[in-house]
Amino acid sequence: MILRIMSRRFESWAVIQARMIRETEVYLEEALRDPEQQIVIPAIPVGSGRFPRGYAHEFWARVLGTS
Repeated sequence: MILRIMSRRFESWAVIQARMIRETEVYLEEALRDPEQQIVIPAIPVGSGRFPRGYAHEFWARVLGTS
């Protein structure tokens, strides 16, 4: 795993973004195909954790390329 991370150290943000979106798509497709086999991803509702409410907007804007 460490070598895999290090080999990707110099990827552009666009490449990282595309890979993150594809990995999420694959996970969601598998979860919809067989929901009993998927693990639950813990989540904290926006505004109830340590992050300010605007964090979610900024995070998703960057991930989705709308910022």
